[in-house]
Amino acid sequence: MNITEYLRKSGPLLFIWVAICAVLIAVSFEQIASGIGWGPDDQLRQVQLRDWLAGQSWFDTTQYRIGTPDSQPMHWPRLIELPLAIVVLALGPIIGPSAAETAAMTLVPLVALGIAMWLVGKITEQLFERKIAILSAALTATAVPVVAQLRPMRIDHHGWQIILALVALWTMFWPDKRKAGLIMGAALALWLTISLEGLPLSVAFIALLAWRWIISLDEGVRLLWTLAGFLGSSWGLYLVNHGGIDTALAYCDAITPAHLFACVAGALVILPAIKFAPASWLVRLIALALAGAAALGTFYFSAPQCVGGAFGQLDPLVHDYWLVHVREGLPIWDQPGREIISLFGGSIIVGLGCLTYIKWRRSDVMAKDKLFLLAYAFLWAFIVSLMVQRAASVAAVYALPLMGWAVHHAFLGARELKSPAIRIFATAAVVFLILPGPLFLGLVNAIDSGDQDIEAEQVASSTDVPACDSSPSLAKLNALPQSTILAPFDFGPEILVQTPHNVLATSHHRNDAAMADHIRIFTSSPEKARDILEARNVRYVAICPGESELNMYAVKHPDGLWAKLSKGQKVDWLHSVHLRDSGLSIWRVVPKELRKGM
Repeated sequence: MNITEYLRKSGPLLFIWVAICAVLIAVSFEQIASGIGWGPDDQLRQVQLRDWLAGQSWFDTTQYRIGTPDSQPMHWPRLIELPLAIVVLALGPIIGPSAAETAAMTLVPLVALGIAMWLVGKITEQLFERKIAILSAALTATAVPVVAQLRPMRIDHHGWQIILALVALWTMFWPDKRKAGLIMGAALALWLTISLEGLPLSVAFIALLAWRWIISLDEGVRLLWTLAGFLGSSWGLYLVNHGGIDTALAYCDAITPAHLFACVAGALVILPAIKFAPASWLVRLIALALAGAAALGTFYFSAPQCVGGAFGQLDPLVHDYWLVHVREGLPIWDQPGREIISLFGGSIIVGLGCLTYIKWRRSDVMAKDKLFLLAYAFLWAFIVSLMVQRAASVAAVYALPLMGWAVHHAFLGARELKSPAIRIFATAAVVFLILPGPLFLGLVNAIDSGDQDIEAEQVASSTDVPACDSSPSLAKLNALPQSTILAPFDFGPEILVQTPHNVLATSHHRNDAAMADHIRIFTSSPEKARDILEARNVRYVAICPGESELNMYAVKHPDGLWAKLSKGQKVDWLHSVHLRDSGLSIWRVVPKELRKGM
């Protein structure tokens, strides 16, 4: 295909992507104007990018402004920062470093969105005609969990995980088994390097390939090259990120030498078995079991502390007060009802309905083997999303080909109705098929809007100060002398972005000792809290009284420091500090030596 033909075929999708980008920029304009990422992970990634561009080593991802004197080792590799850095370095000399950073944080997620849409179209083409593929790609913009990860200023790693999940699924349809295996192995290795959150689906893909090899000897080619691609890419990526092999690493939340050695042990058994192609399915099954045992055994003896999961070493206090309250890591039944509807009431629910309909009523729609591949990946992703909320984005993007088929045929069916009134109503109802969850929530919000408007007016009339958790309010901390600040976990990254201050802890788990001290300060008696503050050299406490984190401390520890402060009780070694146009409650910690001399 020449370039002209390619552009002609890609033109509609390119136009749709540009239109979607314009809409997303418009609705995200306030966040773009602030120059700050959406949430704590985006903001800390922003800080990590700045540190690297300012001269910090590629191999050193430590955040030295968190948890001093211990500092905060991060489990995020630099790979995600590469496209951001390219844009910053290219545009910085033209528009300045700050504007270039904002441009990078706007453009890179939108380019990733375009790649995701293109991949959705490519996968859909394997099952349906091209017009349905274009429709499915366009419907990416309606998948709330997907767009939430691929919008301007969203620079966390979740968007790239969506892309790699799509690449892995796409290769399953390729007839060239060697090429497909190499690309899938590399995609899975990169996915796990970025985040171990991809482990359940990576295991699901490998398990499917292994099962197909057991029942059909010909499938060994795809499995062989997938495992070879995965093993080679994993070692290569590890060396690129770390510069060498450090067997002393004891972290369980990222790929370590223990994981790599386990892969090698399994490969030493399974790769020769695939190569020599035993004719008996039973022998193949035994070889697979031995490879699994070798890998698991090696991992157990290399890193027994990691057998219980990525957070097995977490301080119990941090586990009970922080981890179990991180909503994106909780199962679906622990989520608020509105969030469940937003995440699942779109492509996921339509995809499930469409899959059921095709299975029981339209078995002749497509080749059953291709439908099985899509259904397998989608249902696995759906099951994982029930266990972990943040996995909903992959389930949602896998459902888009099914959603495109459903919307296309629903529209055609509606247009064939003879009664004009019914035809118009049915055609309009197709919109509900595209956005059932958001439309339902819109209806509920419309019903409740009266009471909400009254409450909003009351709040607005009661105070003229800005919201204490707003970016402008946090930026006022620049008026304080540079120091270490104690603030709620989710405030920390934004303080690092906007000010030169250090923070005691953020909602990032590797320095759980600092996180535990953070919790102890708020929940302990004022005397004990002061000792910890002194030991950590914390000079200011800056909080927003309505934070749910702080409310939990007050409820569970009514005699703790925060419970007393929230009730208006004074602590003699905390002096209130007022910053103009800031809604924050701020106290200066008076050093013991200074107080004794007063």
